[in-house]
Amino acid sequence: MALPRFLAALAVCATLLAAPALANEVQEINQQFRKGDLAGALDRANRYLAKNPKDAQARFLKGLILADQGKTNDAIAIFRGLTEDFPELPEPYNNLAVLYASQGKYEDAKNALESAIRTHPSYATAHENLGDIYAKMASLAYDKALALDSKNTAAQTKLALIQDMIGGQPRKPAPPRAAAGPAKTVPEAPAPAPARPAPAAANATTAAVAAAVDRWVRAWAAQDVDAYLAAYASDYTADGLGRAAWVEQRRARITAPARIEIALGDMKIVQQGNTATATFRQTYRSDRHRSTVLKTLTLALQNGEWRIVGETTR
Repeated sequence: MALPRFLAALAVCATLLAAPALANEVQEINQQFRKGDLAGALDRANRYLAKNPKDAQARFLKGLILADQGKTNDAIAIFRGLTEDFPELPEPYNNLAVLYASQGKYEDAKNALESAIRTHPSYATAHENLGDIYAKMASLAYDKALALDSKNTAAQTKLALIQDMIGGQPRKPAPPRAAAGPAKTVPEAPAPAPARPAPAAANATTAAVAAAVDRWVRAWAAQDVDAYLAAYASDYTADGLGRAAWVEQRRARITAPARIEIALGDMKIVQQGNTATATFRQTYRSDRHRSTVLKTLTLALQNGEWRIVGETTR
């Protein structure tokens, strides 16, 4: 899922234990990780943990590195181990929720966040993330209601409101909404031509695409690389680079300026099935560069989330 606060949670590095400052070696691993040298940071973390297997901060950092590499199941194993060895710490539970949510395992994410709150009732991030999970689960329930009854206008309205609130995503059937229920609503009638989505559903889809673009540009302007990268498909790459090289390039370019300001205007969104294009005027300003371009993002609905799969500029 593309809930910004979830994605941002993965960028929080082990402020975890009320203990003395991290050992120099762990600090250096963290710096290596922040510079985008994920493979080097992971190798160094493994060597450190071979000598210090109980170091919670190094284990937490390893979990972040694995998550950034897209090794979600390995990261889950790390954070789950931390919850077993240090059940009094809320952060590993929260990051488990982040990862479970990215896999669409919302019930597991909810349980992890509830554990974080039981451990630390004043942990505001977990409360907020839990609210987002409840909203996402409600969105899925309304999706199901519409799959069973495409004319349920009350469910359409509620779904649109929730999607507008959290930037959630619409139901993800392959055919348009009218075909989402039984194969033939009236068995004796001829099969109808594919229907246009109901206005409320179409508006909700456009709002969801716009929300995905908004999260992408906000993360870019905030120089939040993890949230920025999460806006793209997991296999996205550009400029003739492999995925790892493209990620490293983007991380370097986003973090290099002292500040970034981005404004979008004249946005037009065209949606067809599970793909959409968003075309807009982009004005970029930093202490190093200024430009105004016409940009088109191509987005695809993947695992219930709108992700960027193409980007062109002219």
